[in-house]
Amino acid sequence: MLNPKVNNTTDTIDSDAPQRKTAEPSLMDAWRRASQAGTFQNGRDGVPIDDDDVRYKPLSLKLLRRLLGRLKPYRRLYLLGALFGLVALSLELTTPVIIQRIVDVAIPSGEAGQVLALAGLWAAVMLVSLLFTGVQIGITYRAGARVIHDLRLAIFHKLQQLSMSFFDKTKLGRIITRGTSDLQTLTPTVRDGVQLMMTNSLMMLGAGAMILWTDWRLFLSLIWLLPLLTVMNRRYRRRLGEQHQIVRAHFSRVASNMAENISGVRIVSAFNRQEENLVRFNELQVINTVNNLRLAHIMGLYQPVLELLRFVGQAMILLCGGLLVLRGTITPGAVLAVLFYWGFFMRPTITLGTFYSSLMRAMASGERIFSLLDLEPEIKDVPRARDLPRLKGHIRFKNVTFAYEPGRPVLHGINLDLPAGKTYAIVGATGSGKTSMLALLARFYDWQEGRIKIDGHAIRRYTLRSLRRQIGMVLQTNYLFTGTILDNIRYARPEASAEEAHAAARALDVHETFLALPDGYQTDVGERGDQISMGLRQLICFVRVLLVNPSIFLLDEATSSIDTVTENKVQQALGRLSAGRTTVIVAHRLSTIVRADRIIVMDQGRIAEQGSHAELLARGGQYAAMYEWFVSPEKVLGV
Repeated sequence: MLNPKVNNTTDTIDSDAPQRKTAEPSLMDAWRRASQAGTFQNGRDGVPIDDDDVRYKPLSLKLLRRLLGRLKPYRRLYLLGALFGLVALSLELTTPVIIQRIVDVAIPSGEAGQVLALAGLWAAVMLVSLLFTGVQIGITYRAGARVIHDLRLAIFHKLQQLSMSFFDKTKLGRIITRGTSDLQTLTPTVRDGVQLMMTNSLMMLGAGAMILWTDWRLFLSLIWLLPLLTVMNRRYRRRLGEQHQIVRAHFSRVASNMAENISGVRIVSAFNRQEENLVRFNELQVINTVNNLRLAHIMGLYQPVLELLRFVGQAMILLCGGLLVLRGTITPGAVLAVLFYWGFFMRPTITLGTFYSSLMRAMASGERIFSLLDLEPEIKDVPRARDLPRLKGHIRFKNVTFAYEPGRPVLHGINLDLPAGKTYAIVGATGSGKTSMLALLARFYDWQEGRIKIDGHAIRRYTLRSLRRQIGMVLQTNYLFTGTILDNIRYARPEASAEEAHAAARALDVHETFLALPDGYQTDVGERGDQISMGLRQLICFVRVLLVNPSIFLLDEATSSIDTVTENKVQQALGRLSAGRTTVIVAHRLSTIVRADRIIVMDQGRIAEQGSHAELLARGGQYAAMYEWFVSPEKVLGV
């Protein structure tokens, strides 16, 4: 396998976890266990924040500018939506004036026709306003959907570019949440943000101005509430932002734990870990639930306080307005109009408060998304990299030293010369660096010292695409994509015809094997190939590589999952097809090793010895000891 580095991507299961549970753990049991384990070590934050989690920040203008930049290609749609929203807002702000006319003029006149005319005008204005609002919603939804589409495409494209080291270090659940729940959280902001901020801000300004224009004394009776609103909003935004970050940080742990258990469901079942895993997952869920409850508590406090301030404002309008009406210095219609305008003023305050909650969620998710998009792949083309010509396959390692982590090299000063057109086997104990050498040849990783050349070309100076196009790889556990056998064979060459795929299968003498299946080449392999046997999966991968016609074969334990009969057919086909190609094999099976032109024995990241099968046996070194173990383990064990 081309990821030899052991990477613990598992949320640690406590060593004192109960060995068996007969019932689902209760909420309090999980809470108690999480507390004892120190899960709530950050006090009220409720969850420790990893280094890769985004810590709380106030609204970032830089991040907002980046979000606006994503909206820019669709600015015409957003501007059109804003225009419709402004028209709807302007019409709505005229309704209190009409109501004032009904109360102060139409009703005292005693003319029913005047009352009906003004009421009809009010209804018509509101109807047109609703119509414009509906059109505006449709436009902004369309623009928001396009922005999210572009972001999802950008995330997928970035994930295709990133190096293997990123996937070694990052949990699957965290990767998936970037393109799913984080984008979903961002959707309301990119869809409604521009229109909502603009129209609601203008409504507050317009309503405040209309209150002042209607009666300055009623305006003064309300002005003292504004400092209270400002202080409360500032405190609310801070607490809300902190809690949203905590919620998002821990949700990724829940997603990661679930993805991990689904991926490893066979191991879970084999070792009967269902109950223990349920306990651990329930602990994560408890923390997630508590964090969401704390978020709901913050929001629950904010909304009633706003409603209280709105009620206080209404009471002040009625009290002061009533006294002024009794004195004859203001009309009842003016008081009613101010009451409506106060409602218009407070409605955006509540709406913007709710939007701020959405915006803070979007801030946390947006920063995660842009942090991913800002990542640069560790392995990439150098400036002015050229395409490799057609290779013959002469491979040279010169003083190559490589480490997955600084200070812990897995290969030490490797010097190796492999002429083209021959077959080479790399053997050695687990962790000796065999697979790492294959990974460096394909430039899944870059070495720290030395050079690797193919046909005299230093491969770092050439494009990754042209290098990997000429290298075919078959791994111990290969991945098949959802689809048919033919789809998977043509994965690297989708333009290849069915006849070409059949020819590659015939070359490996497996054409009849595929035809014997119920649906032949149209047999559905299932998710990750789960609907077919392991040996059949390997055969598909062999044919897939052969269809590409590479100059170099890299085979990593490629026949370990194939039965003896199938292996014999594959070995014969590989013997014919490897002619004129360089083949490098990491293998343990003797049938694969003994046929190699040269065998390289690795020991703790160094080449211990190399030579042909006969030469190494005659030397009586490590390879001879390994061979004796393969042939007669009873003799080695003294049985």
